[in-house]
Amino acid sequence: MKDHSPWIIAATLMVTMTRAFAAPFPAFDALPEQPKLPDPFIMLNGDPVKTPQDWMEKRRPELKALFEHYVYGVAAPEVGIVVSETAPTQTILGGAALLKQVTIGFQNLPGADASRIKLVLFLPTDVTGPVPVFIGLNKCGNYTVLGDPAILHHSETWCHGSCPKTLQEGRGMKEAFWSIPYLIDRDYAFATFHESDIDPDKHDFTDGIQGAYPPTAAPDHRWGTIAAWSWGLRRCIDYLVTDPAINGEQVALIGHSRRGKTALLTAALDERVALVVPHQSGTGGMALSRNNNEETTERINRVFPHWFCDAFTWFDGQENRLPVDQHLLAALVAPRALFETVGLQDTWANYKSSLKTIQAADPVYKFLGAPGVKGTGIVEVPWISGVPQGPAKISEETAGNLVQYRLDTKHTLNKDYWRGILDFADLQFDR
Repeated sequence: MKDHSPWIIAATLMVTMTRAFAAPFPAFDALPEQPKLPDPFIMLNGDPVKTPQDWMEKRRPELKALFEHYVYGVAAPEVGIVVSETAPTQTILGGAALLKQVTIGFQNLPGADASRIKLVLFLPTDVTGPVPVFIGLNKCGNYTVLGDPAILHHSETWCHGSCPKTLQEGRGMKEAFWSIPYLIDRDYAFATFHESDIDPDKHDFTDGIQGAYPPTAAPDHRWGTIAAWSWGLRRCIDYLVTDPAINGEQVALIGHSRRGKTALLTAALDERVALVVPHQSGTGGMALSRNNNEETTERINRVFPHWFCDAFTWFDGQENRLPVDQHLLAALVAPRALFETVGLQDTWANYKSSLKTIQAADPVYKFLGAPGVKGTGIVEVPWISGVPQGPAKISEETAGNLVQYRLDTKHTLNKDYWRGILDFADLQFDR
C-alpha cells in the first residue's frame, strides 16, 4: 500500500535571500533625480560593473535588495515545506494525463496553517522521462482551470467578487484560458494554485502568509501581496523539483496581469526558473514606471495599495527618484529566457513601454553571454493589406531568449498565446 503520510523538504539553498546584501539604502529625500533609466552597470555607490562576476556577486544582490526595499517589500525567509497528498493521483483527459493534488505546508511555522498551498499538477502520460513544467497562479480556484470533477473545489477560500458563486458555474470556466489539454498534448506539465492560499488579494497585511510571520522589515518596507505570492510560487518550486516526473532544469513560470508581475518577480529572485512568461503584466511588471502614460505609479498604488510595499508610494508622481526601474528586474532574469506576451488592444498594460524594458535589459543578457534580443525583439503576426498572415513564427532566426510576442487581442490568455509560448519553450529547452 502506498504511504500517504506527509513528507518534508528542507529549505532550499538555491535562492540567496536579498537581505544578505547589508548596505543601507538612502531615504527618499537623499535619492537623486534620474530622468534616464538607471544604468544596469553602475552600482548604487557609483562603482562600475566590469565583469560577469561583478554582476552576479555584487550588482545582482544589490538590485534584488533595492527592489525589496523600495518596491515589493522584504519577504519572509525561506522555510522547509511539508507535503501531503490532498487526493489520490488519478488518470484524466481520457488517459492522456495524470492529476496530482498535494497540500504544501510550512515547516516550523504553526501560524501559517491557514496559508497552506493546495497545488494541482497535470502530467502527460505518453512520455519517457521527466518533462518541463509551467507554474501559474490562478484567480478563482483550481476547479476553474479544467472541467474534470476530480479537481477539488476548496469553497472556504476567499475569492474575488468577479469569481463564480457556485461550483456548477465555475467548474472548468477557465479551460480556454489555461489550455491544459494542449499543454499535455505538447508534453508539458502544468501546475497551479489559487492565489488566496498564500494571500487574499485585498488590502490587509495581517491575513494570509504575512500574518504568520513577525514583521520582516520596517513598516514602509513590509512585503506586499505580490511579494507574498512570489514567496508561495517559490515554495511550489521547492516541491516540484523533487518530483521525478518533472525536469527540474526546465521550470517555467507564467502569470497574467497582476500574476504576471508576480511571475516576473519570482524569476528575478529565483535562478531555478529557466523561463518566465509575464503575460500582459503592465505597471509593476514589464512596463516601466518612468514616463508611463497608461497606469501610473500613483494610480496603481492608490487602487491596489496592498500589492507593493508602502515605500513605493514615495515615488507617486516622482518616478524619476526611483533607483531602479523594471528593466533592471528583467535584467535579473538574465541570462535565462524571458518571453513577454502582449495584446495590441491591451493598451493599459503598455506594451510599448515594456518593449523599452526589453531593449534596456538586453545589454545585460549579452554581457552575460546570452542571445538576448534578436532584431527588434518583437515577434508578431505579419499583416499584408490589412489581413493577418499568421501565426507568428518562433524560430532561431526570429527569437533570441528575450522576446516580446504580440497578438491582436485584449486583456486575456488563450490557445493562440500558448502556441507561441510552447514553441518558444521548445526552442529554449531543445525539444
